[in-house]
Amino acid sequence: MSPEDLKRRRPVWDAMSDLFLDTETRWDVPLVARICADSDYDDATLERIFWVEVFPEAIPNMLSIFGEWGALDLPEASLISRAKLGRMPWVRQYLWGRMVKSEWRAALDITRWLRPLDKDRRTQLVDALRLCGRRYFEAPDEPLFGVSQEDVDAVREIMADIWPRYEPLCRSMLLKSETPAQAARASAVRRLIDAAASPSLLKPQHPQD
Repeated sequence: MSPEDLKRRRPVWDAMSDLFLDTETRWDVPLVARICADSDYDDATLERIFWVEVFPEAIPNMLSIFGEWGALDLPEASLISRAKLGRMPWVRQYLWGRMVKSEWRAALDITRWLRPLDKDRRTQLVDALRLCGRRYFEAPDEPLFGVSQEDVDAVREIMADIWPRYEPLCRSMLLKSETPAQAARASAVRRLIDAAASPSLLKPQHPQD
């Protein structure tokens, strides 16, 4: 692998590996898609990078009792070797691929949405999708810590346009135990988009002294 190829590959490896962290990763799926879109790799190449190169190295973290939740430090030499000679790990993919399949499918779909856009529009769309995702995957009636009214206002129009398209992807990433509440989750996103979003959903409320 040439230095140029390696420079192009590293951010894609890092972004994809985030889907294997032992923490909530679903609202960051658009960030993974952004790196994939910026790489200019086509769908087939991204599929191979994910399943042949990253998946075999990263899936042990999801199978560990003490999984890493911050960032994975995958061995570069192993990734390079898999990029050159690796084969699709069919058995492991069959056994454990479902643990990341829906998130990866969503990331690839969003990558396709981002490709035709310029840099600024990609940033706006990713910001809007992440806000929708945070509201959807966090408890619908709890405050969104670290999100201001200005953050919402900056992308509200984009959120309104993209949410009908993004909702099915969010729904596809729900766990079975979460599906009964999918209507409530979607309603919470629509409330965030509509009119003046309730401040109580954006920041914690402190009792008066």
